[in-house]
Amino acid sequence: MKSGKLIISSKKNLLAKYGKTFTKIEQKISALIRSDKKLGFETMLVYIDDPASAKKAGIKSVKTITAASCKQSIDLLYRKHIPAYILILGAQDVIPFVEIKNPADDDDEMVPSDLPYACEKPYSKNINDFTGPGRVVGRLPDIAGSTDPQYIITLIGNVIKAKPVEAKKYSNYFAVSCDSWKESTRMTIKNLFGENSKLLISPPVGKTYKATQLKTLTHFYNCHGASNDFSFYGQKGNSYPQALHTSQLSKKISFGTIVAAECCYGAELVDNTYLGIDDQISIANQYLLNGALAFMGSSTIAYGPVDSQGLADLITQYFVKAIVDGASTGRAMLEARQKFLAESGPSLDPYELKTMAQFNLLGDPSVLPVSAPVATRAAVKENTIQNNRINLYNKGVKLESTIANSVKQPRITVSKNEAAIKRLQKNTDFSKPDRKGLYKVEEQKYKAKAESRSGKALIKTGAKFRTFIKESSSPGDKITKIRILVVKETDADLLGWKIYVSR
Repeated sequence: MKSGKLIISSKKNLLAKYGKTFTKIEQKISALIRSDKKLGFETMLVYIDDPASAKKAGIKSVKTITAASCKQSIDLLYRKHIPAYILILGAQDVIPFVEIKNPADDDDEMVPSDLPYACEKPYSKNINDFTGPGRVVGRLPDIAGSTDPQYIITLIGNVIKAKPVEAKKYSNYFAVSCDSWKESTRMTIKNLFGENSKLLISPPVGKTYKATQLKTLTHFYNCHGASNDFSFYGQKGNSYPQALHTSQLSKKISFGTIVAAECCYGAELVDNTYLGIDDQISIANQYLLNGALAFMGSSTIAYGPVDSQGLADLITQYFVKAIVDGASTGRAMLEARQKFLAESGPSLDPYELKTMAQFNLLGDPSVLPVSAPVATRAAVKENTIQNNRINLYNKGVKLESTIANSVKQPRITVSKNEAAIKRLQKNTDFSKPDRKGLYKVEEQKYKAKAESRSGKALIKTGAKFRTFIKESSSPGDKITKIRILVVKETDADLLGWKIYVSR
């Protein structure tokens, strides 16, 4: 195994976007490859739709760029080169996300995701095929629809300039939460930093922020987001004031910033051409343009509880914690996915499955924001990266073999626990849901060893998730307003229940 990086992109799509100025991008990529070599690892650029480039990398080129052809090419390249890092270069109009069929019951038909590129299973639109991530993957995006190469040139230059700093520099934070979810966010920030005194609540905050606040290196948001929008929003009751606009970030943040956003559509790469807008870019794009080295967020409607921890709360804080502990941004993303699966499994409800699919890393996965202590650096062996990748890959294989599929049923049968569920619905204000769902956990997927007869019985116990959805958003609303009750049961008992709200 080589401690290398593959930069994967489409030459045809980049040429179509940038024309003659494409050569400037290639020059910057070459500079990045030279910079990586100085850091001690080999980097290879592969245009999967260019015959010469693909042949050099040991695969056949694809005639048409689709999610399926990209997934197949990345799988072939990974097995041949076993890279430590996979960098997807370009937004969705260069290398598409895999469109995962939404396992949850909300307004998203599909979930744009890079998760499948991090998994061994072949191309699919089924999230149940991608519960064993074992590869380190990130995406350095350009602006979807834009023909100006300067944006992606700047981002590549930022990667070249990146240097790790002491962990304590990431211990100061800028965090904003909706008033409605402040208890949940306080828990998250306390888990990450040991205190939450600097957490900002929206409302009232949102119109202006102090330079000292925005200059901190770790940024965290638990706010509302909206599709094709350039703001995050707070909430108090039925009021949804602006908590952040993309323009507030321009030339205001520090180089090296890392960002995690729980918000709906928090990492959506807005296609400005499609919208007919050329003077604004999405919050995620704006952060990267201004020197952020990693932005982790959701491509679609995300969820979490109001006053406890779950879903978006967990996967985002796992990501931040891993970076502060010394992981590269890509390894932090993989570790966050694996920990989320391990902690939420072995049976995941449809909203946990959606959370896995929707959170993506925007940034070069090889970037190391935090430097190791001197004592640790002195003990590092040359095979540390390779050993980490072997362990993470094997962990992904193990997870895939133990996570049970959750499959939506075409018909909702009456529960044997109907009376208890009715009481629960009444107590949680879900007596008259707008929609219901039933998901069966396919217990035969479990491959864990049982040490006793009772253990075998527990493993084979069939479980179901029942979902009850109440939506208060109206057509034309920016903010998605959904409450969900998820009940887990067997034929004999209620095992537990959770309430999620859309972010």
